[in-house]
Amino acid sequence: MSTFKVTRKIRFGQTDAAGITYYPRLVEMINDIVEDFFSDAVKFSYKEMIVETDYGVPTVNLNVTFKRPAELEDYVDWYLNVTKIGNSSFTVDITAKVGENEILNAIVTLAYIKGKGGIMKSHPLPEHVKTVMLDYMK
Repeated sequence: MSTFKVTRKIRFGQTDAAGITYYPRLVEMINDIVEDFFSDAVKFSYKEMIVETDYGVPTVNLNVTFKRPAELEDYVDWYLNVTKIGNSSFTVDITAKVGENEILNAIVTLAYIKGKGGIMKSHPLPEHVKTVMLDYMK
């Protein structure tokens, strides 16, 4: 089993007046990590998926436990593992740490869909996507 890992520095624009990361920015970063996973591990970038082929992976369930704050200029290590693969959906477990200190854990379920707006319909995950996800299964 592999774990997908990305390290990001907390920027000024991601913090509040107390110098800690504003929680909606952390939720945006969770989405960024999923996007990076598709681009870097699955080799199916959002541009290819969404813009070029009219598919997408919207979040259908998000459960985040915030454990401690991340501060301005902290380097956050983000870890992603796949925990479930269905026909047209999948679930990932994302943990973020500053050093050894866990700042959050997120369980995210996403659906693979075709179409935009009111015509979105679930669609089976492509086999090449499932194959890569199996390498990151926890």
